[in-house]
Amino acid sequence: MDIDTKMLTQAGLIGYLVLVVAAIATGNPTLQFAADVAFGIVAILLGVVTLQVPVDSQLKYIAGGGFLLAGIAQFAELVTGLQSIAFASTLFLLAGLLGYLALRRQTDAAPF
Repeated sequence: MDIDTKMLTQAGLIGYLVLVVAAIATGNPTLQFAADVAFGIVAILLGVVTLQVPVDSQLKYIAGGGFLLAGIAQFAELVTGLQSIAFASTLFLLAGLLGYLALRRQTDAAPF
């Protein structure tokens, strides 16, 4: 069975957004933790999908690497509780997003 990573990533994004809205609406710490875990998973999926784009551009590696590192840093922050790692996760996510937007502008690649 072949897993469609693009569809899986889109479903993960929707699930993550539902968890975030539920966590904000209820203030439930368990839902907040689930949203944080979902963010890490979705960020890693975004990185994997972006790195699989058949484009010969360094932007693909900046975007994909930024997303991957954001997901890994998210899990590291959940384990350690260090705010500096949470900040690093945010910076990696920003690098991933900017790289993705630049990749979309430079090419017609739309990984997700």
